[in-house]
Amino acid sequence: MSQRDNENQADSPKRFQDFFVLTSGAIAILALLFLTGAIGAVEWITGAIVMSAGALAFYVGSAPSQQKPRQAPVLQTATSEDAVRPENSIEPFILALPLPALLIANDGTVTTANTHARNMFRMDVASLPSPMAVLRQPDLLAAAERVSRDGANERVEFTQHGDAEVWMAHVRPGPEAGSVIMVFEDLTAVRRAERARADFLANASHELRTPLTAIGGFIETMRGPAKDDKEAWDGFLEIMGQQTERMKRLVADLLSLSRIEFSEHRAPKNQVEFGELARKASMALDPIAKDAGIKLHFDAPDVSIHAIADDHEIAQVIQNLASNAIKYARSEGEVQILVGVSPTMAEAATACSRQSPDAKRSLLLQPYAAEGAPAVWIRVTDDGEGISENHLPRLGERFYRADESRGGKIEGTGLGLAIVKHIMARHRGGLAVESLEGHGSAFGIWMPRLRENVPTETL
Repeated sequence: MSQRDNENQADSPKRFQDFFVLTSGAIAILALLFLTGAIGAVEWITGAIVMSAGALAFYVGSAPSQQKPRQAPVLQTATSEDAVRPENSIEPFILALPLPALLIANDGTVTTANTHARNMFRMDVASLPSPMAVLRQPDLLAAAERVSRDGANERVEFTQHGDAEVWMAHVRPGPEAGSVIMVFEDLTAVRRAERARADFLANASHELRTPLTAIGGFIETMRGPAKDDKEAWDGFLEIMGQQTERMKRLVADLLSLSRIEFSEHRAPKNQVEFGELARKASMALDPIAKDAGIKLHFDAPDVSIHAIADDHEIAQVIQNLASNAIKYARSEGEVQILVGVSPTMAEAATACSRQSPDAKRSLLLQPYAAEGAPAVWIRVTDDGEGISENHLPRLGERFYRADESRGGKIEGTGLGLAIVKHIMARHRGGLAVESLEGHGSAFGIWMPRLRENVPTETL
């Protein structure tokens, strides 16, 4: 029996005595008043009932409650003798992390690993492997051993699958003495962006240095050995003018690429009539095609094609693709610019980039739009020498020269297709190329259009 139960039993006779005294006293007072004639019989009976009921209420109300009082929670500390840590209490947190993470116990086994870590290291779900069998990275194993021994945090950068992936391991002491927690952060995209930025600056510097060196050399010649050779100056000035134009084109493309990349995350908002826009952009290339002896053919459906787009950027895409096609077409050859509509993005991709059964293909940009969205597409074809298959995946890289891949001597900045790629990314569209060596190449773009009652057959 508890101490509280003993106290309740000891208190019960006292409460009954109080009840008896109150009841007896009340009846005695009422009897005295009745005998003196102060109250009548009815008043005496009523008063006795009321006083007895009051005494009874006091008796019942003074009884202690049998419900146990609510106790305040007792906080356990790490130094309390009653504080018992559940085994591997950190496991739910490791399993919930969105990054690969694992726990190495003080006995040297991997006791917990979330799904991301198991996929990353291809771990068996049922086994408890050793870190050496899982990590296979000497630097990681050494860091885990130091953290287990010293308890100090460490970070280790390492590569996976050759140099294809770059990871950062955050190594921390675990909940138990000698245990270690590892959380892995994927730095592949960051390192790739850093390399691309460094390559971009190096290539831009190289592209600008070449014409500047040529101009500087001719200026030095005109000031020195050819100072008095006025007849040679005309040739020097012509070459210097060509190099100046090359730098102007390069700077213009760099500024255009920078502007497009800056606004790539913002989708266009204006509605344009796509067919008329493509027609005007193609007509602007007629003089260039005539000067090159190339026949420029344009065809589009005789219906309205509306899309949400930036008209200046789409015109730039058409002109970049068509001007490239004019450069690489055969002498007195033909360049075709075809515009079409398709009921879905998937069918548009086929219509604009899968017309030659024997051609080699490469998808340069996967569209962000849903495959089932209605689409408009453009296909630009030349009848030149085509592009070698091993060069196709690299098209669209900054400063990659299509001329170099085709073995010609046609100049360019190497930024045209990169600009096209970024513009189409902003418009949630796709970019693809197909080429058959000796028979020409075709570049296709496709993007979502507004739903309208227009023919869905391709041209």
